[in-house]
Formats: sequence, C-alpha cells, structure tokens
Amino acid sequence: MGYDSILENRKNNQRNKMLSVIRSNEDISRNDVKKITGYSMTTVLSTVDEMIQDGLVYEESCSDARVGRRPVWLRINPDGGYFIGVGFNRNSIYCVVLDFTGKLLYDKGQDIDNEHKDADKAIALIKQMIYEALDFLGEKRARVVGIGLGVPGYSDVNEGIAISYSHLRGWSNIPIQKLMQDEFQIPCYMDNNVNVMIFAYKWLVYDGECEDMLFVSVRTGARVIPIVNNQPVSGSHGFSGELGHVKIKGGSRLCSCGRFGCLNSEISDVAIVNKIIDGIRVGRFKEISDMVGGDTEKITMSVFVDSVRMGHGDSMVLLKQISGFLGDTLSMLVNIFAPRKIVLFGELAELGDVLLENVRKRVRRDTIKENAEGLEIVVSEFGRNLGAMGAAALVMQKAFEFGEERI
Repeated sequence: MGYDSILENRKNNQRNKMLSVIRSNEDISRNDVKKITGYSMTTVLSTVDEMIQDGLVYEESCSDARVGRRPVWLRINPDGGYFIGVGFNRNSIYCVVLDFTGKLLYDKGQDIDNEHKDADKAIALIKQMIYEALDFLGEKRARVVGIGLGVPGYSDVNEGIAISYSHLRGWSNIPIQKLMQDEFQIPCYMDNNVNVMIFAYKWLVYDGECEDMLFVSVRTGARVIPIVNNQPVSGSHGFSGELGHVKIKGGSRLCSCGRFGCLNSEISDVAIVNKIIDGIRVGRFKEISDMVGGDTEKITMSVFVDSVRMGHGDSMVLLKQISGFLGDTLSMLVNIFAPRKIVLFGELAELGDVLLENVRKRVRRDTIKENAEGLEIVVSEFGRNLGAMGAAALVMQKAFEFGEERI
C-alpha cells in the first residue's frame, strides 16, 4: 500500500469514527467530538466541514436558554445515504430500505411459492424486489450506498459466491454478489442470512457497541452467532455457527445431513412439522388435524404455534421436549461463551415465555453459577424481515465501519 493510500485510509477511518460518535450521541458539538475521539481540533473541524458538504451531517443550533455562546449540535442527515437489504430463505423474501440514521423507510415481504424455488427464478425475484425498492427512492436512488444480501445455506463470503442451499433447486456456486453488482451498478455485500441479522442488533439496537450475546435462529435449521467483545464470531465460508448439527442426548431422528441425533432433526421447523405428521398417523395431535381439515400438507409452524397457544395437550408435550433439547444445547454454549444475553429468533421463538420458561430452567440448572447470574434469555424484538434489516446494516458495517477504527 502506497503512502497516499495509507493517508486516505486514515482519513476515512477518522471520518467513520466521527460519524459513529455523532450517530450515538443526541446532542454533540465539535468540541465534544474532539474530546471523545482524541483527534486534534484541526482534524475535527476539517472532517466535519467535509461531512457537511457531502450531506452526511448537518448543524442544528441549541435552543436551550443559557449564559454564553450556545453550542451548535451535529446531527446525522437522514438523507445522507440509503442502505438496501434483502434477506431470504426457502419460504419468503424481504427487502428493506434504511436511511442514513438506520430508520426503516421501506419494507416489503413476499412468500416464495414452489414455482420460484429454483435458482434462476429466485434470483429474478431478488432483482425485482431491489428494483421496486429503487423505484420507491426515486431520484434519491443516487445516494444508495450499497445493497446487502442475506443468503441462505453455505457461501464463500470473500468471493461473493453462494455455494449451496438444498431448499432451492439448482442453487450451486452462484456468483450472486457479482450478479447484483453488474445488474445495479451499486456496491453489493453478502453474508449468510443469519449472520447478517447480528448487524441489525449491533447498529440498530446497540449503536455499534453490542454486549456479549448469542443470537440463535431456529427456522429450517438452528444457527448461532456469538458476539464477543463487540465482534461477531463467524467464518468466511459460511460454515460456522451450525448449531443444528450438534449431537444431542435423546435425539434419534435422521437429519438432512445423513446422520442421526442432530439438533436440527428435533427442533427445526421442518422437524417439528414432520413430528406432528408422524404423530397424526398414530392417532395423536387430533386438534391440529382438525385445524387443517385432515390435510397434513397444510401443517406449518404457524399452525403448531397456534395449537400451543390454545393449550392442546399433544402440542404442549412436544413443546416441552423441544424446549428441553434447546435448553440443554444453550447450556453448553453459555458455559463456553459466558454471554450476558441470548436472543432467540424464528416462528418457534414467537411463543415467548411459553417456550422460554423451560429453556431458562434448564440453563440455570446446567450452567455454572457465575455464567447463569444476570443472564437474559429473550426472544427477538424484530419481525420476520430481520434478515433484510441485517443485510442493510451489513452495508453500514462494510461501507463505513462505524466506530471500528483501524489506523
């Protein structure tokens, strides 16, 4: 790297640090920025002036009555840039637009029917939804910073390639990052559709300073993303965090990986639906059978969640088994990572305390006292568009690296 490039990187890092400070403080002046960052006043003044000129921040006079000169507050300009995020799995796709403050401006979701469950049609649907988001922005589309993709299955993030996903036909070694950049002529970033979710927490909930936590998604499979010392722990090839292939005590069903006893085969959405169907064949889950009029193809996780909420006996027994498997697995993770919070995401998690009561009990029982004290286990406050929200926040992370100064 040449001397000019080093100076440019340093300048960008200083700008990004100041943006992060302004973004996470409601009332902040240039002098405050200097104190927090430790930069010289000359650096602060010149950088802030450039950010105002570029439309990234703006000034607002202090309205408080006070003796002496009133300070001028620095604010993030909501129109300073826009972040588009797309997240999808085999069942649905979501697309969102965030403004430069992280506020949600546009949100659209669509189910993926059987006709679109192949690679070419799924890619066409992704492009269509991005075009619709750009149309929503109109003339402001010129300020789109980038497009984030939350891609299911296994990926090579460094190369921008979606390696495989068994739930979409023909989804194999697709250069999806390049496809989208060539299509839209906008920088594109990608990661696994669960990995990106943690960036929604880091930037949209914690303003870039995330506590030690475990994010656990249970949908078509179970996946965990730890945050340790404010850094998400994940690999570059999309194979890390595969919680669903941890072997569990009492697990006996065949997993999609060809092995027996994986967590996925006991608590994933697919596993739960299959257990219900198997149970109906031997005379169990009568209430669920009545709910779908005897058509087992209509059994979904939503149906199971509704059945639990209605207190149906067989569903409550199944839920206790599921929460036991989940609690045992989380206990292991708590003793390894010692998080302060565990966040669960997915339709199963929508059951809230009905699910978590037994999970918390198992974790308290099976973890050391020091790790269990003060530990929160909660369900995600985000909706089903979380993958898209996280993908948009991934653009924030990649394009600006708010607060992660590397000099």
